Amino acid sequence: MSFQLNFSHRHKYQYLEAGITLDVVLSYGGNEFQCKAKVDTGAQYCLFSREVGELLGIDVESGVRQDFRTLTGALTAFGHELTIGTLGELFHTTVYFAKEYNLPRNLLGRQGWLQLVRLAIIDYDEELYLSLYNDQI
Repeated sequence: MSFQLNFSHRHKYQYLEAGITLDVVLSYGGNEFQCKAKVDTGAQYCLFSREVGELLGIDVESGVRQDFRTLTGALTAFGHELTIGTLGELFHTTVYFAKEYNLPRNLLGRQGWLQLVRLAIIDYDEELYLSLYNDQI
């Protein structure tokens, strides 16, 4: 049995780079910031550095507190609603900003991003395919 899916976007990524990295645009209160984030299908939430939140004008610690357990230990972050854009698609969603400074990478996780898209990865070809979840397939 075979299946066919259609996607709105195809993105070529660099295999030699650690992980799959996408350009992301975050918008909040009229402010916009572009950064990079790793696709992390194992991450429960989208997590960004505190610095990104502050550059958007967000009072980071005024958000909804969430404690995370990671492979390297625990960290606290705060959730805020904003608009996130990847590959030209925009989502109004909740992302978390780390309490501490210098988070080593930003993550696109399940809640807040992955559950809003259809995603396919063909790692051998270094290709990622993406559509909004509600798009016609």
